[in-house]
Formats: sequence, C-alpha cells, structure tokens
Amino acid sequence: MGLIASSFRMMYLTAYQISLESKIQWIASAKMELVASSDEIMALGNDLDPENPAVKQMEARRDKLTVLEKKLDLQMQEYQSRLQMVEKELESTRGAVDKAIDRSFSFQL
Repeated sequence: MGLIASSFRMMYLTAYQISLESKIQWIASAKMELVASSDEIMALGNDLDPENPAVKQMEARRDKLTVLEKKLDLQMQEYQSRLQMVEKELESTRGAVDKAIDRSFSFQL
C-alpha cells in the first residue's frame, strides 16, 4: 500500500475507532441508568406487600431491565472486540506509513 492509501486508511480507521469508543461510552451510560432504575424499582417494591399486584408488575419491569442490560452487555462486547481489531489494524497501517515514509525519504548514493 502506498503512502497516500495508507494515510487514508489510517484516517478511516481513526474515525471508526472514535465511533466505536462513543458507542461503548453510550452503552456504559445507559447501563448505569438501567441499574439505577432497577434499584429504584427494588426499593419501591420492598415497602409493599409481596402479594400486591403492583409488586408483581415491578418485578416484571425489573426482569425486563435485566434482559435489556444483558443485551447491552453483548453489544458492548461486540463493540470492544471490533475496537481491538481496529486498533491492531491501525498499528499495522502506521507501520506501513512509516515504511513508505522511510522509502520515500531514504537517500541512496
């Protein structure tokens, strides 16, 4: 790969890396909100009679939040594995850019 192609590849990979990092950060934030919501539901349910239909409804909502949290975990793992691949590809591309620069600016007599 030439210097220009490698440079464009690095720019693309860097943009993709930033996108993945943003998505991971968004998921982490969403997970924190889910945990807080789940904790609120549990705190409300502790004050009520366990046989109360509202408690059953709160438990169902908590279970849905747990399922959603697991889905977010899976999505985060996918993004993290993609991020690792992008970082390795970036490292490889940087090496190609460095080699192209060395070839371009080496003086042989």
